[in-house]
Amino acid sequence: MAGMFIGEHTFKVDGKGRVSIPADFRRELEEGDPQAAETGRPRMVIVYGHDAQKQLQVYTYNDYRALAAEIASLPRGSDKRKIMQSLILNKARPTEVDADGRLVLPQALRDKIGLEGMAYFGGMGETFEIWKPEVFEAKNASVASALIAEQGEDFDPLSLLNDA
Repeated sequence: MAGMFIGEHTFKVDGKGRVSIPADFRRELEEGDPQAAETGRPRMVIVYGHDAQKQLQVYTYNDYRALAAEIASLPRGSDKRKIMQSLILNKARPTEVDADGRLVLPQALRDKIGLEGMAYFGGMGETFEIWKPEVFEAKNASVASALIAEQGEDFDPLSLLNDA
C-alpha cells in the first residue's frame, strides 16, 4: 500500500458531476498508478459500498489491486470473501482524473450520497472519502460527542494507539 491522503478539502461540484481533486490527493493518485506518468491521467477506484454507506471511498489504482488480491486470498466460498466481493469488488467503479485535474462523478454515485453543489474530501491515510459536507459534519460531530462522553473532555485521540 502506498498513498498517504491527509487533510480535508471542500470543492464545488458542477452540473455534470465534475469536481476538482485536491492537488496533494492528485499527486498520491499519480504515485499509485504506474501508467500515470505516461498518460498524465491517474486511475483510481471509487468504492460506493452497501446501501447505508453515506460516502464514497477512493483508492489509488495500485492500492485497490492490492486489496482485491487480499480478498482473492481468502478461502473460496467463505462468508468473509463473499461479503468483501459483494461490498468492495462489486460495488466499485474504476475511473481516472480528467485532463483538468477533475473527477467526474456519475449521477448514480452523486445520488447515492446526496451530493449536490459541494463535495467534502477527507484524507483517511491509504484512501480518501467524498461526502456531502453536511452529512460528514453530522457524522463527525456524532463520533466526537460519543468519544468525549466515553473518554472525557480532555480526550487525546493519540491515546487510541495504545489500545492497538
